[in-house]
Amino acid sequence: KSHKKEIIIIVVLMAALLVIFTGLLTPEATQTQECSMIYIPKIKDDANDFWTSLLKGAQMAANEYDVDLTILAPDSEQDFEAQVRYIDEAIAMNPNAIILSPSSKSEITEAANRIVVAGIRLVLIDSELDQNLQSIVVETDNLAAGRKMGEFILTHLPENPVIGVVSHVKSSSTAQERYQGLCEGLGDEKEHIVGTVYCDSNYEKAYNRTKALLEEHPDINILVGLNEYSAIGAGKAVRDLGLSDSILMVGFDSSIEEVQMLEEGVFNAIIVQKPFNMGYLGVEN
Repeated sequence: KSHKKEIIIIVVLMAALLVIFTGLLTPEATQTQECSMIYIPKIKDDANDFWTSLLKGAQMAANEYDVDLTILAPDSEQDFEAQVRYIDEAIAMNPNAIILSPSSKSEITEAANRIVVAGIRLVLIDSELDQNLQSIVVETDNLAAGRKMGEFILTHLPENPVIGVVSHVKSSSTAQERYQGLCEGLGDEKEHIVGTVYCDSNYEKAYNRTKALLEEHPDINILVGLNEYSAIGAGKAVRDLGLSDSILMVGFDSSIEEVQMLEEGVFNAIIVQKPFNMGYLGVEN
């Protein structure tokens, strides 16, 4: 189809979409002095470019500002209990600040509140909680990013659109906001979304659940992946099924593998974040 002849990268510029809320910072928070921080990301995965880049940004800022930075990371984004255990472990270490990328908008809130009660500054990177407990948050404007996906699809809409969505962790703020933004960008066309599957930020699950979604809805001609795990898994499934020429695909994040699939024509567009900046700015602020 003609839309496969055109490869478009949608770059979500962090200058516009990187949101930093600093209203609760006190003057001493801006002083450059040796301090200790503990960062608890959703996962530490050397095979994932997003988290690898984010951690590099955090470590660079720590080096530049003479920060003693410790990383405590679960093995899975879905392991809320492990993240809660790491939060309690971090509180016991009594650092100056705890940086957190909450894997769930609600499951982590109670533990995060214990950070604040202990008098430790809380910084959020990448994702939000359902309560404003943090001093600052550094994240992509996920609503705007989702809208970019929807708006791109509208300008490349095939006849009789049938849309499938491959998302990551259902309870995470990033998944919820990107999906909401996608629907806003699609407008009335959101009624053509026939199914959404969740891969728990696991490549293999994304691959298998995409295959199952396409078997259930073989008329899908638009497919969206809402993070690196879901996008790569979905892209591989589409490629292996020989459907690259018949499905319009929009992915999220910009790993080397995703960019290669963009060049191959598996993806028609990808939404690009700047995770290195997120990590750096979280520590710096």
